[in-house]
Amino acid sequence: MLFSTPKSRSRRQWLLPLVAITTSLATHVAAAEIAPHELPSYHYGAPIRVECMNRSSETGEHIETPAHEIQWIPFPMCEETKAPLEFNYGIETEQNCTIPMIDDPFFHLLEFYIHSDAPLTCRLPARPPPQVEIVGEKPHVTEYVPLVFALAGTLQLSHMHISTHMNVLLHSTPKHHLHKKDSGVLDSATAYSTSPLTHMEGSSTRRLVIGDPLPLQFSVRWFPTPELPRVEGKVEWQGMGGHIYASTVFYALLSFGAGVCVSSVWFFGSVLPQRLKGRSLGGATPLGYGAGVKDPRSTNKMAVYNESRLNYVWLAWFALSIPIILFIDALHFYPSSWYSSPSAPLHIFHLARQDYIAQYNDPIVQWSPSTSVPGSHDSWIGLFLYLEFGFTLPVVLYGFFLLAVKRKGTTGRDELLFLVYALETALTTLVCIYDVGYWDPAVYSEEAKRTMVLQFFGPWFLVPSIMAVDMARRILGRIKVADEAMEERQRRKGQ
Repeated sequence: MLFSTPKSRSRRQWLLPLVAITTSLATHVAAAEIAPHELPSYHYGAPIRVECMNRSSETGEHIETPAHEIQWIPFPMCEETKAPLEFNYGIETEQNCTIPMIDDPFFHLLEFYIHSDAPLTCRLPARPPPQVEIVGEKPHVTEYVPLVFALAGTLQLSHMHISTHMNVLLHSTPKHHLHKKDSGVLDSATAYSTSPLTHMEGSSTRRLVIGDPLPLQFSVRWFPTPELPRVEGKVEWQGMGGHIYASTVFYALLSFGAGVCVSSVWFFGSVLPQRLKGRSLGGATPLGYGAGVKDPRSTNKMAVYNESRLNYVWLAWFALSIPIILFIDALHFYPSSWYSSPSAPLHIFHLARQDYIAQYNDPIVQWSPSTSVPGSHDSWIGLFLYLEFGFTLPVVLYGFFLLAVKRKGTTGRDELLFLVYALETALTTLVCIYDVGYWDPAVYSEEAKRTMVLQFFGPWFLVPSIMAVDMARRILGRIKVADEAMEERQRRKGQ
């Protein structure tokens, strides 16, 4: 049609602006870059692979690609994982990476690293790569966060000393709301050796020659913001008036309560019975003490309550076990506000636990469900923890109450319960002792293993074993008395 009708012209007047707006929006979306909040972020526990700058072993200079860009290569292979070093987002752990053998070129690179002529410069991807790409658009360029390993040590003519323990500090970009096991984006990172001047045996400094393995130990810690926090990323309450902390009040109340309990046990268990002894008050006293009053059951050949002197030993053992289970083994199952801050009531136990881990690097104490490595076959530690909290703790609490408060000795049922407890404690400790023999020799020396077995695990196997023998002897004594009484009854019937 050469000429259009007014109706068709009106329709075109509405369509043309609509087409123009649609085309403009499409062009704008295609040209726009992806907003930062639309890019992917690391999920909790996601692996972050470490890449390092490739350097010449002769000059220490970095090596370039044909495009005149710095060449990055994976971190050397770790013997433990058979893969290059990687960290897991948000997971704080003690991580080992043993480089199997140091060849001549790498040995010379270590000399550059230690002299800081050419640092061990590495990098981490700030976020995982996007899984979706827009057709026709330039792919998103991965951004990297530098990670310089400040490897420290001393050089000798024939060898070198390297501080193999390194602290790795990783910061995430700040978020408006922080959640447990949260996702996020990497902001910055650094790593440095600790105690580089200590060359004593048992320290983290390793004497290294060409051909030796290099066992690196990383203490990985994460921070939710780029800032260095005062206490666990929070400005904690500093106490009343800045001088009296919550822990001070807690320990004052705890000391007062402990004093009251000890005084009450001593008075009602020892002082009061001695004062009432010999008085003809019969059962009129609150505790039933009086002249010539005895438990009628004590006329048996073997009394119902066994008041062996070994009960004092088992009382001391139960008293020692209670704080260790409640405040050391179960500490990280409590809210972090109970122990992380210096003003927290359980902070002193947190410091003791951390000092023990830093000194002995006990992998059993460091184990938790969130840090367990899939395929490492260490799930038995979790089972032992459930046994400790579900069975061992109630038994030691009952044993302390029985021997310290009731002070009547043990019955046959008590002895059977303590026998099961002693066997369970000795057996689980024996498993831990057996596991020590399989700890990585590159990380744990034979002397360190002997220290763990003799000083820490040994008593927890020996004392419960003696308790098991004692309880079994008591139970067998009761069975013997019962058998003799049965034989005597049958003999009288026969007459």
